[in-house]
Amino acid sequence: MSDTFIKLQILARAEMALARIRIQLATRQSVMLAAAGLSGLLGLGLFNLAAFFAISPSQGPAMAALAVGLINAAITLGLVLTARTMGPNENEQRLALEMRDLATNELNRDVAQVKEELAQLSADVRSIHGAFKSFSDVTTKTLVPLLGMVFKFGKKDKD
Repeated sequence: MSDTFIKLQILARAEMALARIRIQLATRQSVMLAAAGLSGLLGLGLFNLAAFFAISPSQGPAMAALAVGLINAAITLGLVLTARTMGPNENEQRLALEMRDLATNELNRDVAQVKEELAQLSADVRSIHGAFKSFSDVTTKTLVPLLGMVFKFGKKDKD
């Protein structure tokens, strides 16, 4: 059974590794999105103001505002898409999945083996019960009358 315990440990470690990989990915994506937001907030104000004043004399205030807005939207979209396409370390994740699957398969084999052993034990208990019952039947049918006769005989000798 210590082999089963080792397999359970491997399964737990594989699950923890997968959880760690998922957390790292979520953290990296969150940091990227936060950086994108911070960059957007800090730089956008000054960039927008400078672009607006640069375009405004030649295109007018409305066209200048539209051009600045479109540039802001393109930058934001690029940062969000970059954050969403970031993936986990493929090798680490594949290794952790293989470890988990191997441990799960081994544990399933152990469970099947324990089931077989329990079935065999149950069959053995039934066999012992049957033997005991037949012995008990023989004893009851043979010894009880014999003991009754012995006790009767013993009482007659005392009388």
